[in-house]
Amino acid sequence: MTQWWVDEYKKFHREQRDYGSGGALKFHKQHIDDLIKDTKAETLLDFGCGKAEVYEKNDWDWPMPSLYDPAIPEYSTLPDGPFDGVLSADVMEHIPEDQVPEIIEQIFSRAERFVYLGIATSPAKAILSNGENAHCTLKPIQWWVEQVHTHAPREVYTHIKTYGEPRHLYCNSYEILNEELYLEWVIENI
Repeated sequence: MTQWWVDEYKKFHREQRDYGSGGALKFHKQHIDDLIKDTKAETLLDFGCGKAEVYEKNDWDWPMPSLYDPAIPEYSTLPDGPFDGVLSADVMEHIPEDQVPEIIEQIFSRAERFVYLGIATSPAKAILSNGENAHCTLKPIQWWVEQVHTHAPREVYTHIKTYGEPRHLYCNSYEILNEELYLEWVIENI
């Protein structure tokens, strides 16, 4: 992300105690639980973890993920990986459209067994200092699928969930990409 965006989110995290706590992850927990169990993932990266308060008491029955968020000083160094799984919930919609390819490359170049993307499709309550809504990239699931196909440096078993207000055009869809890679991995590891 460009420095302006990183600085803007640093400001939000500083000024809004309840902003970016990681609480949205609970809405994705069952999907991620299944991916971790199905792929026997032992190493994880939470890409865009926010303040990561959700992990303070790690009772999720997951391996503790490595944490990355460029707006949080203690998590601002992107780990190299690789990781069995990379999860990113309530992050991609905050990425300006022209920067999405770079973020997809960063995520997929670190994932070995799976990627999980949970993407909001309705406007956020947060407004940035330039007047833009913090959810600056609101797109239907097929747009996100195309971004992954176009910009991921390699194929990885991927789940994409979009969610939002029921009245919103793009809400509540689920796509699984490259499922054959998962099936091949299962056969090889039986």
